[in-house]
Amino acid sequence: MSAALSIEQLVAGYEPGLPIVRGASLVVQPGEIVAILGPNGAGKSTLVKAVAGLVPISGGRVLLHGDDITRVPAHQMVHRGLAFVPQTENTFANLSIAENLELAAALMKASARERLDPVYAMFPDLARQRSLRAGRLSGGQRQMLAVARALIARPRVLVLDEPSAGLSPKLVGEVLAQLREVRATGVTVLLVEQNVKAALAVADRAAVLVEGVERIVAPSAELRRDARMAELYLGRHVATGAATSAATGAVTNAATRAH
Repeated sequence: MSAALSIEQLVAGYEPGLPIVRGASLVVQPGEIVAILGPNGAGKSTLVKAVAGLVPISGGRVLLHGDDITRVPAHQMVHRGLAFVPQTENTFANLSIAENLELAAALMKASARERLDPVYAMFPDLARQRSLRAGRLSGGQRQMLAVARALIARPRVLVLDEPSAGLSPKLVGEVLAQLREVRATGVTVLLVEQNVKAALAVADRAAVLVEGVERIVAPSAELRRDARMAELYLGRHVATGAATSAATGAVTNAATRAH
């Protein structure tokens, strides 16, 4: 079985000759939740935006279930099976929940009821408030709506850029926990996240990006005990053993504050 998503030696950036992502590689297997972590400015958001066709790629390639999507235009990605949820401006504030979802179904030229019923079942809070305008939703509800809109397209891979940004700790847990339900429907999930503790709690594996290149790729359970995390985030050596738990706490606090 081919990987759900393969990022191979990707080089990408907003200006020619000034790459932000400098040869990053990552393989995401079908059914995984994989988090991309790293200090502020590491190129995490640029990486996933490049994968989604929103940032120019000057080297390497991206494969979606074995198909090369390296230079597929962003507006065509959803038809290839990849949906992207940006950090901000990811819903239409003046439209109701139902109108946001119905518009997504219309763009897919699909039956609204056929697409909406499973999504409402997964997000009962949205179903109960479907007539409410998106602009009146809480931050957590807006993120849920953004994910629900992406799922209308029935993607094989869902990519999210910092879904917990600006949310309270309680809402962070709720939003990220919802990704497990998304995965249960057969969707592979790749997310950028600054909240290290929350990301490692929900992800199967994580990649730590530093200066546009992955430095560590490992199961989440291993990364929670890895003292190298503090060195990569804080730029200093942290001894193993007794210092590891303190280092992990420092990383979590620093990453949660960073944005």
